[in-house]
Amino acid sequence: MAGETRKRLLEAAEHLGRTVGPAGMSLDAVAAAAGVSKGGLLYHFPSKHALLRALVQDHVAGFRLEMDRLCPGWAEPADDRQALLGARAYVAAMRELMQQTDSPSSGVFAALTEDPHFMAPLLELRGVVRRMFSRCPPEAMLVLGTCEGVVHDRMIDPDHWDCGWAETQFRLMERLLEELVAGRARFAG
Repeated sequence: MAGETRKRLLEAAEHLGRTVGPAGMSLDAVAAAAGVSKGGLLYHFPSKHALLRALVQDHVAGFRLEMDRLCPGWAEPADDRQALLGARAYVAAMRELMQQTDSPSSGVFAALTEDPHFMAPLLELRGVVRRMFSRCPPEAMLVLGTCEGVVHDRMIDPDHWDCGWAETQFRLMERLLEELVAGRARFAG
């Protein structure tokens, strides 16, 4: 039950962060949106800072779980081929994240504006992802940069998000990675 309450609180915080921004995301508003008493919220998160930090950590943990499901061993690939498979899983996970109706990262983005120290889990994840991509042929870094660009576009301007454009980018990234896996990349490094 406590885990379910915590999950509802994090979902409410993410939703409020996305819709009203961090300034409007009071503990009272989060508790009300989650259907939990303020005391119940304070039991799980003794401060707004703790709630926002948990929001970022939850986002990162969820992404890592999805990557583990799609490509076990992705974070420490045994060889270059497994790194390429990890890169393909990364594109698939990012595509799924970006296809969600609501911008899933914007609540996290709102938390980051509250305190830049919340970036630590995201930066650590980015380091793991970059190390994985560094095991791939150099052309794969184009995929990583494109994925980061698609996410950035979604986070900073969700009202003008173009799903068709993003889908085209994901297909191009997948095609390049397929060529790299098959050893038929168009670009030579």
